[in-house]
Amino acid sequence: MNPKQFNYGNNGNATPGVRYSPVPYYLKALFIIICTCICSISIAQRRSHAALTYGGGGGGSNFDSGYGVMLGMAYDAPLGNLKGVYKPAVDFNLGVARFMDKFTVSFTLGYHAYKPKNDTTNTDEVENTNVVYSNYKVYSAYAGIIYNLNLSESARLYGGANLGLYYTHYAYTFVANNDSFIADLQQQNFYMAPRLGIIFALTNTIGLSFESKYNFFSPIGKSETESSGTFYTSVAGQAALTYKF
Repeated sequence: MNPKQFNYGNNGNATPGVRYSPVPYYLKALFIIICTCICSISIAQRRSHAALTYGGGGGGSNFDSGYGVMLGMAYDAPLGNLKGVYKPAVDFNLGVARFMDKFTVSFTLGYHAYKPKNDTTNTDEVENTNVVYSNYKVYSAYAGIIYNLNLSESARLYGGANLGLYYTHYAYTFVANNDSFIADLQQQNFYMAPRLGIIFALTNTIGLSFESKYNFFSPIGKSETESSGTFYTSVAGQAALTYKF
């Protein structure tokens, strides 16, 4: 996050910036996920209908009915203002799903924490001033809906969106000579994310999915330190196991 987007009120007039050279970590993650999906599709097409569909060889279904529990792990790379200060993080999430023919609805809880690239960052606009950042913690709760398209007897391509809340907590400190300014921010954020992925039926009860999503989140309400209209983004690649019952 760039400190220039915050208003300091009576605590000071400094608006330092941060110099950085962003590294596109997320491109590596997306490349790995794409390669994994291609390999998985090739393997899945060689498996039999009876082994990979629910209900056996004759009238099996392909994640089109019933309920499921999902356990996922994502590689989440911040973009925009966050990208210059924070490194990508691993997102852990747990959810439940309802499969309804072409549609799937779900509810998910998640957590990840971006760590700062540097413990202390020198600013350009104010001499002899350093900025110290804490971890950027994100607690998430959101609903999702997707539309499914069968690719084969054992694989479904899907696309849809998540909609919910992010609760974020982070802090930063400006240190200049013998003076300092501390901002400790806890925010509720509106969250949404378009998503695209593929799910494979591995057994009668286990599915493996891979997806990518583009996350948008923005603080709800007013804050003494956060400027209005702040908008954050990140991109994530996820793998998840689903237990169907």
